[in-house]
Amino acid sequence: MGGYAAIVENEAPATFEGPTGSLRIGVERYQFPEITGDDWDSNWLIINGDAVLDGKSWTFRDACLTTFEMERLADWLDQVSSGKVENAFCGFTEPNLDFERVSDVAVRIAFSLEALPPWSKRDSDFGEIGFNVPIDNRVGAAANSLRALLTRYPVRARDGG
Repeated sequence: MGGYAAIVENEAPATFEGPTGSLRIGVERYQFPEITGDDWDSNWLIINGDAVLDGKSWTFRDACLTTFEMERLADWLDQVSSGKVENAFCGFTEPNLDFERVSDVAVRIAFSLEALPPWSKRDSDFGEIGFNVPIDNRVGAAANSLRALLTRYPVRARDGG
């Protein structure tokens, strides 16, 4: 699948799979690698996504997560995996992706804006296109993959600028 040419071999993308869809997300680079002292601009990541929904695939590439949001998502996935999640919803500044624990056995991943499939109506399908992922050991594995990506792209300048 598409956008992983820039990802180092040992940096496996975080993978989410469900009965009707899948998502692989990886990091290409910092959006602004030259900015290191600003809380926000230092931490935006260019995310590569490969998605499949009902047999149709697409890719997206966008600065839709910060390092600290990816860190929060990894922590949230660990909470979901352990059954001790405090907040059922995990969303981000740029709402291209969101994650929600919809039951004791499933997490819903929804796509919006730049992460939507090309055949969707970008003005009316906001958060309505997505799929469910079973809560099993793969949720914890995805959290570990996100943390592995963060070793190459750590949080920079938090509360520093």
